[in-house]
Amino acid sequence: MSTIKDKLKDWLWAFKNNRPAQIITAAIALLVLAGVIGLIVWQSRSTPSGPDVFDSQIINANRATVSDTAPRRIDGVAVPVNESNFLPLALVIENLVTVRPQAGLSQANLVYEVLAEGGITRFLAVYASNEAIKQIGPVRSARHYLVDLAEEYGGIFGHVGGSPQALGILGSDEFMTDLNQFSYAQYFYRDQNIEAPHNLFTTSELMTFALRDLGFIERVGEYEPYLFKQQLNKKDRPINVAPLTIDWSNDDYAVEWRYDQATNSYKRWNAGVEQMDANTNEQLSARNIVVQRVETTLLETDTGRLDIITLGEGEAVVFQDGTVLVGRWKKANRGDRTKFYINDTEEVSFNPGTTWIELVPTDTAVTY
Repeated sequence: MSTIKDKLKDWLWAFKNNRPAQIITAAIALLVLAGVIGLIVWQSRSTPSGPDVFDSQIINANRATVSDTAPRRIDGVAVPVNESNFLPLALVIENLVTVRPQAGLSQANLVYEVLAEGGITRFLAVYASNEAIKQIGPVRSARHYLVDLAEEYGGIFGHVGGSPQALGILGSDEFMTDLNQFSYAQYFYRDQNIEAPHNLFTTSELMTFALRDLGFIERVGEYEPYLFKQQLNKKDRPINVAPLTIDWSNDDYAVEWRYDQATNSYKRWNAGVEQMDANTNEQLSARNIVVQRVETTLLETDTGRLDIITLGEGEAVVFQDGTVLVGRWKKANRGDRTKFYINDTEEVSFNPGTTWIELVPTDTAVTY
């Protein structure tokens, strides 16, 4: 009787002389080895470690409720740490009826609205993110109170010319860098399909070129940040909220903000119609709105230019989560960030997202 050892010898002898069997066996062995190696690589890549854990935490925080420890950009939105402190860019945007819808306002992180001559309003839009914006404008001229506001961010101030008072300050401004189109035309362009002077625009790409050429690519924002909080849960938000209305001057500039409980945001109407963004074709909205009451007087009778006081303190009303907070604004010195307080000492905490600040004369009608 043959033994197991003899059978093994017979099988090996047969295998040694069977070339096809050898090839098939080798191929199977290679496939098994490749599978083992692939499993090891997959396990190593799927195991969280170091920066990958941090990045996933930031992404999840940005999709859900903002974490108290997450890095935030200027509007309080949670972002990866390398996107949390861009140098702010403040641009003067006009609001004539004939230029609506403007481009790029919905992509601003912060927007100021303030009176100019003749009862029209003008915007100061502040950008501090890496979002690509294909068009911003129309860009218009500066006023000294717009300079005061832009100085709070210590970044770049973009405009085309300005009042004598504004240009006098900008000539020796220690708080920010002036980007007047008169001197830096390469960072702006004219849309020949629109009548001048309402046809000056820029883009996020052109502004990035300006930062590069000025040597500011590595500079970060040095402004004092606002406080931010968790937004109110949907079940706790009010359903029926009276609109906020501001009667700036006439029907063309009447503003209405309507609260949307589902998105916890306020939608903007101007002159009785939805105010849109030409880039996105979406209605302008805000997470927070501040009505900042300011002393406003006539500076020049021949031009109608105004003097608007942005230093000192005054009444402020904050709208967020469908609720109203009545308090005060305070700003002691040029370059300081205007702060908003409840009960005179408790600083307001804002919802993450875009904030609009309406600098309204003390005698202008506001209802809510």
